[in-house]
Amino acid sequence: MTKPATPRLRVRRRPPALPTSYRQRNLTLAALVLLVGIGASVFGFQFGQSALEDVSAPKSALGDTRKPLGKSKGLLKEAQILGSLTTMPDPSDALTEDQLLEQQEDLAAEDTSAAKIKLGTAISDENVTFTVDSVAWQGSNLVLQVSLQNKSFHPARFIYSPAFDLLVITDEQGKPVRTFTEGLPGELPADRELYKGTIQISASDIDKAQALGLSLADYPDRELQFLVDTIPIPPAPPR
Repeated sequence: MTKPATPRLRVRRRPPALPTSYRQRNLTLAALVLLVGIGASVFGFQFGQSALEDVSAPKSALGDTRKPLGKSKGLLKEAQILGSLTTMPDPSDALTEDQLLEQQEDLAAEDTSAAKIKLGTAISDENVTFTVDSVAWQGSNLVLQVSLQNKSFHPARFIYSPAFDLLVITDEQGKPVRTFTEGLPGELPADRELYKGTIQISASDIDKAQALGLSLADYPDRELQFLVDTIPIPPAPPR
């Protein structure tokens, strides 16, 4: 009978320890790398600082006028904020074009250098009304403030010219005078609106006259006739 074989044990040998010279060399390399990194950082910082020595912040031509902020007073109350707001004008208070024209007329009447006579002479023909509102001097011209209103159902046309006797103004002796109109419509629509304008006469044409006569007719039918026999002339202002 044979005996079983006895197993052999294998023993691993430890690797030989590194010599002391290798350890010192590794430590030296690590220290050298660390020193090189620190040196490069210090050199870069010094180089950048020296490069920026001549660079400075721009100065304002007005100088530094800023003032330090004071202490906060806290939140404002709603009443204080609303009290500081400017009140906006009400659109309903805006003047219309007619009111502005009347205001200008009133301002002209307050001028002591210009005499003015308010007439309000109205003449109607077939629901069309022509009114001489006032007479006043403006500089070297006599100005008649007039208005037209059409309450009929048809528009009316006017040409404000002495040709064909469409608009004729004469002095007391019946002599026609030259006129210049402004603001009066060539076609008066049937809209019941009041249209205002002026008829101007040079002072040289009415030097000694004390009153004027006026006649106005529509064009071309001449169905509307407006006659004003006497329009008093206010005293001329001193020149």
